[in-house]
Amino acid sequence: MARILIVEDEIMIAQGIVRTLKRLGHMPLEPVDNSDDAIGVLGTELVDLVLMDINIEGECDGIATALQVRRQFGTPVVFLTASTDEQTLKRATLVNHSGFITKPYTDDMLRVTVSLALSKANQPPVLHSSTPHFLPADQTASTLPNGQLQDPLMVRMLNSNTSYKKVNLADIHYFETKGNYMLLVTTTGRYMFNSTLTDLLPRLPAYFIRPHRCFIINLNFVEGLEESVVIVGKENIAVSRTYKNELKARLNFLG
Repeated sequence: MARILIVEDEIMIAQGIVRTLKRLGHMPLEPVDNSDDAIGVLGTELVDLVLMDINIEGECDGIATALQVRRQFGTPVVFLTASTDEQTLKRATLVNHSGFITKPYTDDMLRVTVSLALSKANQPPVLHSSTPHFLPADQTASTLPNGQLQDPLMVRMLNSNTSYKKVNLADIHYFETKGNYMLLVTTTGRYMFNSTLTDLLPRLPAYFIRPHRCFIINLNFVEGLEESVVIVGKENIAVSRTYKNELKARLNFLG
């Protein structure tokens, strides 16, 4: 029996999925209809699988929300969609999802897709030697008189009072909130330090921008932009509706 969260803004469809999941022996949680509530449930409840409608209302659509779910919680996501057009399918590939359920769905379709997704999630992870080393760190940085950060940033390891690593601002791909810490991702490494995005953003150069409440990205490493996803280096990062227009205004479009 799996605990399954349904993120669907059509009440009748959500209630129908709840009934079907119960018949299949699963434990569906109370459905939610937006990204904020979905993230809130995942932060407080044990969830084995998320069924995510792509076209939900709210701050983020289903694809951007699924990206956040996968990054923050690692919970498998199956998309619910009435659209099987090429553009929708292409955007969905930006997420490491566990399948699709097309609407209108059948009980067999739901049973098979959920079963496969849960089976895949229970397989042991494959470890790759190329996985980047995660280096916990705290930040002690030099600043200009106006509070702006300047090169080089000296990043201090959390487990050491004497070891520091030099990080240049231009090498930073993005910052991401991780609970009480901030993840800093550069061309060559990953570090953790104490700060908040709100405090950090005003101190960064103008080529840094916030595409989502959990991220600050370096525009110089933007490789592409989908409807609700910005590609930074090799990472797919969610773009929320609040920040989308500002991000698009900062990028140069042709055509």
